[in-house]
Amino acid sequence: MAEGSSLKDRRHLWLLVPALSWGGVIAGIIFPFSPPYLAFGSVGCVFGSIAIAVLALTRQRKDIVSLCTPIFAIIIFITPLETPPGLLTQVLYAATLTALVMRLEKRFQ
Repeated sequence: MAEGSSLKDRRHLWLLVPALSWGGVIAGIIFPFSPPYLAFGSVGCVFGSIAIAVLALTRQRKDIVSLCTPIFAIIIFITPLETPPGLLTQVLYAATLTALVMRLEKRFQ
């Protein structure tokens, strides 16, 4: 890696969260035939939530909202409900994760 690489100083690591969540939603749209609780969009949102929590843990100032996102992802996407989470839920959750990671980058430097 180069001396001033962005992976070394972790400036662009926050881009992993939207990439995971929106990538899962897009993969779920492309491949819609999967089990409801193993849908690509749900898995992408859960992994995005874990990524934002890990990112929040590495900060000097901790963000409790970002740290709690895996709990909400488990409640929304993994816990069996009467109807499994659909595309709208996945899109809204991915948008929420994107807003949270931008907030984490701006306010909790």
